[in-house]
Amino acid sequence: MQTKSVSTAEFIRHFGRYHDEAQRAPIILTKHGRASVVVLSAEIFERLIAQDDPRRAYTAGETPPKLAKILVTELDRQSAEYEAGKND
Repeated sequence: MQTKSVSTAEFIRHFGRYHDEAQRAPIILTKHGRASVVVLSAEIFERLIAQDDPRRAYTAGETPPKLAKILVTELDRQSAEYEAGKND
């Protein structure tokens, strides 16, 4: 997943643009050059907190089917977006 990083100051200056972008893919906000906050759509957030423990890391074989489907769907979407951008 290609995630965009922007400074907190840049995010504030162009909130509307980044708000719209965060609906499509998470954005990492940086403070003093270090990642500090991630902005993501409410839909993705709801999916994450619906899990037993959203901080848990899974090996490939133990990833719950519902979470695996979310991840694969998002990766497929971003891959298609990337491929379409290469052809432009």
